[in-house]
Amino acid sequence: MRKLHLLFILWLLIQNIKKKSWRNLPEYIPSLLYVSFFSLLYNILCKDYLMWDFKSNIKHLSTKVLRSLHIFIINPLLILSYLSTIPDSIWNKILYTGKWIVSSTLVEWLGQRIFKVIFFDNGWHLGWSTLIYVKMYFLSYFMTKKPLLTWMLSFLSTIFFLIRFKVPVIHNLKEYKKEWNKIRTRKQIVLAPYLTILTVLLFLIMGLSAIQRKHSH
Repeated sequence: MRKLHLLFILWLLIQNIKKKSWRNLPEYIPSLLYVSFFSLLYNILCKDYLMWDFKSNIKHLSTKVLRSLHIFIINPLLILSYLSTIPDSIWNKILYTGKWIVSSTLVEWLGQRIFKVIFFDNGWHLGWSTLIYVKMYFLSYFMTKKPLLTWMLSFLSTIFFLIRFKVPVIHNLKEYKKEWNKIRTRKQIVLAPYLTILTVLLFLIMGLSAIQRKHSH
């Protein structure tokens, strides 16, 4: 399992090197941070009521490490590769993005059914994952053109999913509060790093988007 995730990261690195996508990094940083932001938000809001998660039976590769790899390395590399070769015409964009959506769905199907490194829960299935890929790819592109609209659509869709799957957000927040009260006496912070990262990502995205709009004018 560990090799599978590491091989996927290696493949993404090779793809980005071949495309020389690092040249486009300044332009696409807001989109990369945007994807990481919502991936992290999903893990925070859903907590122990996750729709999908990763499996790991490797001693030195916990589920939390796998989540971090996907949030901060795999997803950004995936989006960077996608955006770096996106075509100009609208029709070609749609066909190009469709290929990425189908390919990502196929990889997830293999991960769930064949390699058993992904599992679904709480009513989630591959069709919902496909919808998430539609959202992820199109909105990561819209982030480079219409950031405000992208934020609005993203938060609305997040609310939809929370309601549709009856995510116990209030309960989860209460659990975080209990954990916070417990760890205060031990002077250990569990949730704070996640909230800090989330806040930093949010401000980075907003700042970089504002800079991009300024330069585009």
